[in-house]
Amino acid sequence: MKTDTKGLSIIFHSGSYDRVFHGFSIVLVALALGRDVKCFFTYWSLQYLVKGKSVFQLNEEGESHRKLLEDHMKKGHIQEISELFIQAKAMGAKFYVCTNSMGLLNISRDELVNEVDKSMGLTTFLAETVHDQIIFI
Repeated sequence: MKTDTKGLSIIFHSGSYDRVFHGFSIVLVALALGRDVKCFFTYWSLQYLVKGKSVFQLNEEGESHRKLLEDHMKKGHIQEISELFIQAKAMGAKFYVCTNSMGLLNISRDELVNEVDKSMGLTTFLAETVHDQIIFI
């Protein structure tokens, strides 16, 4: 299958597990199709990149489906975000974190997983991804 090789950049903003999970689904499919993928984590999504932290937070919409999601996780039908992160990194995804959000949430670079490529502001991220398709989650 011939696909467009235009880069894909995803801005992760939400901290809701279901949204971050589906964002990673898009990341992994785009990588499998040969696209370059850059991910920018800001605000509430940053918690998924903190070393040793296991997060399963849901927003109001997701909360109404908590039992369903938890049951599927127990059965192994839904992976942990940390597992998806490792898969995406191995396939070539680049991961960036928002310096302003880090400051707001009092998260230092040392607290983040080693696979984060670099921290930057939104202006720099958008300048570096000017030719990419951008998705906001």
